[in-house]
Amino acid sequence: MRTRLLTPVAALAAVGVLLPAAAAVASPSGVVISQLRTRSATSQYDEFVQLTNTTAAPVDLSGYQLYDCYTSGGRVLVGTDSNPLPSGTRLPAGGTFVLGKDAGDYTGVADATYHYLVTETGGFQLRDGAGTVQDAVGAPGSACAEGTGLTFPTTGSDFDFTRRSAAGVLQDSDDNAADFDGPSGDANPPACGAACAPPPSPTAIDAIQGSGATSPLVGQKVQITGVVTGVDNQQGVSNYVDLDPRQAGIYVETPTSRQDSSTATSEGIFVGGLTLPDRTKTHIGQTVTVSGTVNELYGLTMLDATGQTPAFSGTPGTKSLPAPVVIDPEAAHAQSEASDGTRSYYETLEGMRVTLPVGTANSGGTDKFGELYLQPGTTRRRVFSDNSGDDGPADLLDVSQDGGSADVDPTNPDETPASTTRVRADLFDRVSAVTGPVGFDFGDYQIVPQPGSPRPVVTKGQTTYPPAAPAPSPGTLRVSEFNMENLFGAGMVDDGHTYTQAEVDAKTTRLANAIKLLKRPQILSVEEVASKAALQEVADKVGGYQVIWRASNDARHVAVGFLVRQGVTVTAIKQLGANATTTATGCNDDGSANPQLFERPPLELDVTVGGLSFAVIGNHWASQGHPEACRDAQGDFLAGKVAAIEGSGGNAIVLGDLNDFPGAPALATDLVAGTSLRDLWSKAPASDRYSYAYDGQLETLDHIFVTKRLASRVRQMEYVHFDNDYYERNETTSPTKVSDHDPPVVSLTLPPKR
Repeated sequence: MRTRLLTPVAALAAVGVLLPAAAAVASPSGVVISQLRTRSATSQYDEFVQLTNTTAAPVDLSGYQLYDCYTSGGRVLVGTDSNPLPSGTRLPAGGTFVLGKDAGDYTGVADATYHYLVTETGGFQLRDGAGTVQDAVGAPGSACAEGTGLTFPTTGSDFDFTRRSAAGVLQDSDDNAADFDGPSGDANPPACGAACAPPPSPTAIDAIQGSGATSPLVGQKVQITGVVTGVDNQQGVSNYVDLDPRQAGIYVETPTSRQDSSTATSEGIFVGGLTLPDRTKTHIGQTVTVSGTVNELYGLTMLDATGQTPAFSGTPGTKSLPAPVVIDPEAAHAQSEASDGTRSYYETLEGMRVTLPVGTANSGGTDKFGELYLQPGTTRRRVFSDNSGDDGPADLLDVSQDGGSADVDPTNPDETPASTTRVRADLFDRVSAVTGPVGFDFGDYQIVPQPGSPRPVVTKGQTTYPPAAPAPSPGTLRVSEFNMENLFGAGMVDDGHTYTQAEVDAKTTRLANAIKLLKRPQILSVEEVASKAALQEVADKVGGYQVIWRASNDARHVAVGFLVRQGVTVTAIKQLGANATTTATGCNDDGSANPQLFERPPLELDVTVGGLSFAVIGNHWASQGHPEACRDAQGDFLAGKVAAIEGSGGNAIVLGDLNDFPGAPALATDLVAGTSLRDLWSKAPASDRYSYAYDGQLETLDHIFVTKRLASRVRQMEYVHFDNDYYERNETTSPTKVSDHDPPVVSLTLPPKR
């Protein structure tokens, strides 16, 4: 951004000023973007911007922000999702400062982070605290481009762009293409570190929390002192691949004697980004002084203490802990709820030690990640999603597991080895005396029980194990579908994990037991199967089934298949839509696969059983993470196939994990258009109509549709809840939690024998 020329070298030398290694010829402050990349060879999220102070004096970076450029709705736009740099941030003469994408995304050391993903058609813009643009670099046509702009690569091994220099002067001609060399390599530059960091200011925890959902001090470097009330080693992923180390840390609360009288501000806070020795349970009860940057981590007000060393003092133990705040069920039920999931009452307790006297598991049983959703009180009533995208009842609380225990893998908090804090409960069980700090994660408020503390008490409700499934009756045909959730074969790799034969044996045993629990439907459509050999293992362990499976377009190799019992005659097998395309965008996990319509093409069987002939079409549609238009297009495609079947006098069943809700346009309009198809979801008992749980809400993603003449034969429709209603009984044999979906089962009457 050319606005003025710097003082010539000779003039500076004449007055004895020492020059930095490189000096720029433009920029109001002398701070320029000197190096950048929008991805690395291994990750599209591994991006950074390096700044350089080209002047002979420190530059105050207080309030500086990094903006991104993007295109939306055909318009070239500029926006920001980076916090202003804290007051007191200074860049020394000749120094460099690195802004990296979120921790866990950028693989280097960053002085500050930003949250947006800059695509290869966008760019970066640096503004000072007054909003004045200091420098910009972007792709051709973006709002950040100066001159021609830079063409950012999407493949290869070279991704870094570096500003050119001549005779020690960084070139800044307002033409990015002329000013930068590259792409070349993808090395991470050095961060400024302590030389740029503002000094921390001792700050009360309630001042950091503030009276709203967001801290008034976001981006500021502060120092706190308080009592360690809990630890949390569990880390989630920031981009579906990399762990986010900011999610591992300690809960700190102001000592009771120093807490103010205001109920609007919390006295507790989470401190993340700490090393393992600083977040062990041996620190609970100690006093800690620690510095960090105030941040909002997925909605959780926290202190990012990455790279800091806490100072612990005092004797650990429960005697020093503040008394827990008792959750008030009435206040919890009456609290207001914002669109981001924050709740007015729970927000005032965020980070504080609390206790829930009694709660009821109305959202189902403990899930495979150790989460149990409770509603304060003793009322038993299932929590159904209204499909509006909100976060459910205002009073819903998530009880997490092993917040501070190292005896489970923090990258995958299952029960191997046994958890120390997991609360094992089924649907409608009541849980008493749940105590721990309050966290917040992606719209859910959590109570995090601590290792070494008394376990909550579970009182069994009316949900008995195992669940009942429709029993076979003479003269009936039972048809079901079952998302087998990541059935891979030995040696196959998914998300960086290579499956062993022992893991496959355990998985296929549990799936076989699930099918036995379903009482062996004659026709079973299966989804998320990546290996025909593994599916054959399931069939062999159940006995009496024929395996039908076809490879898919999916990058993970998961596909649709069938298990068909003896006595059912299969007259034709057709994979549908393998080469179908769509004008809808974003329908594939791998964007380079667009415009294909199906990652997992439907599979059609023509069958005859007991004098009844029909087509049965198994499906696994685009997930909820893809646009609704993708499922609309998939519904349109299937409607055309069913219309042709009915036009020739045939009958059809369309079933599978359709990844959409009853009444959604893809199901209520597109799939049924020009056909007599009807969703049997409404035929299931009202309290039974769900197949999936998300954030503590029960919803339906799995469906069975039948054409009119088959609808007249429907005798019973039911969802069998061995996933959602129960905690996991046994990881090697039990069908509980072998999938994240509950299968529907429909019973049809067959024509009378002649």
